[in-house]
Amino acid sequence: MDTIEYKQALQTTFDKVSSRYDQNSFFGISAKRLAELLPAAEGLHVLDISTGTGSVAIEIATRHQDAQIEAIDLSTQMLDIASKKAQQLELTNIRFIQSDVDELSYPAGKFDVVTCGYAMFFFPDMEASYRAICKTVKPGGQLICSSFTDAAFNPYAELFLHRLKTEYDVSPPGELKDRLKTAKNWQTLAESSDYADLVIIEEPIRYPVSVDEWWELLNSAAYKSLLDQLKPEQLEAFKREHTAEVTAISDNGTFELNSDTLFCQVTL
Repeated sequence: MDTIEYKQALQTTFDKVSSRYDQNSFFGISAKRLAELLPAAEGLHVLDISTGTGSVAIEIATRHQDAQIEAIDLSTQMLDIASKKAQQLELTNIRFIQSDVDELSYPAGKFDVVTCGYAMFFFPDMEASYRAICKTVKPGGQLICSSFTDAAFNPYAELFLHRLKTEYDVSPPGELKDRLKTAKNWQTLAESSDYADLVIIEEPIRYPVSVDEWWELLNSAAYKSLLDQLKPEQLEAFKREHTAEVTAISDNGTFELNSDTLFCQVTL
């Protein structure tokens, strides 16, 4: 799959899951934590990259009512939901824009802060995208991002991916599933561009879910792109097999969902 095809597939997946995306509580929880990391300054100019349904942008807009926020994403369906959420909250300091992170046209040093929640690891040429993003930040400004730890969603995600690969020959593209899961990964990425300071915080985000809720999670986030590669009869069989093995290691059909998160705060 070339870069154009990959991005089109990514856009299609997030369009499909947009209406169910916010049912995953960890997105809202982590958005609050990320917003707390912004500097307590007035009149911030912020760019939120891969905003999705706007969780991070809306948290920032609520906390910093004098900030001006531009929020971009590939998915128009995600942006539609984000815009409606902002309107319901009567937030007027966010502008939602359909845009590709690899086609940023902002001048150098335009933003005080750039944020990116759970998305950097999706970028095909991650290092090049990272360097381009850094150029849009003012000297002394910050880039604040989040990613899942290597323990997040496991052992359930490992069971999911293993069965998909061994039984159905379906797997994530390249090394995507292994990106930015450790502090060392983030440090290596930060070192691909100039920076003045780097802080990495690991935050536990955990709560109980049922096996049925786990299956809904798989169908309301990026995992959906893998399930969509199965034929209807394969999907039915896979659901039966996977939920059975998750149930077998659950506590009466319930388990603690680990969505532990790394927050990377780079001062440029």
